[in-house]
Amino acid sequence: MKILFLHTLDNNTELFSPLAAARFPQHDISHDVQEHFLTEIRNKGQNEHTKQAIHRYLTKQLNNGADYIVCTCSTLGPVVDSFPNDKVFRVDKPMANESAKFAHVLVAVTLESTIKPTGALLNSQASDTKFYFKLIEGAWDLYTEGDLEAFNHCIAKDLNQELQQDHNYQAIMLAQASMMNAVPLISEQMTVLTSPDTCLDYLSEHLNE
Repeated sequence: MKILFLHTLDNNTELFSPLAAARFPQHDISHDVQEHFLTEIRNKGQNEHTKQAIHRYLTKQLNNGADYIVCTCSTLGPVVDSFPNDKVFRVDKPMANESAKFAHVLVAVTLESTIKPTGALLNSQASDTKFYFKLIEGAWDLYTEGDLEAFNHCIAKDLNQELQQDHNYQAIMLAQASMMNAVPLISEQMTVLTSPDTCLDYLSEHLNE
């Protein structure tokens, strides 16, 4: 099988490449970075022009032999959802399905443009769950600058402070794939949902069917 991971930042290639290679050594794994898709949506919002450009890209990749395409950018999620092929899916959808097991979930994001598409996804997949969004200020700049250690510590610091307050959270969701390496730095003993883990589990199930 040929599996393509579509990224909008080089750092996500570095994140997913070892994970996917370790999980699927027998499959043909490739990674492609299309940063301009994210830039256009951040600058112009969700729009028909960008949607059609992404759909053309996905169609081309399928025609070129990709069996599955995983979009690792949460902001592109609604565009991927609108693409009429279930071999193409967003990285955070399996995580959203998993969140339905919990009544109250704290959702951490580092990019404001992620909030709306993630919220829509969660409400569609886990309508009985209450979600509480927290934007981690300053973290995204650290990620784009390549300071991943500071990025992870920034996320964990904000979440650890939040969890010291009175709350009824049953789980934490790290909404963006890039956030997963902050998990060991979170002090609270609580379920932490990350999209790379749940996505690769989902993909593994489908590849074994």
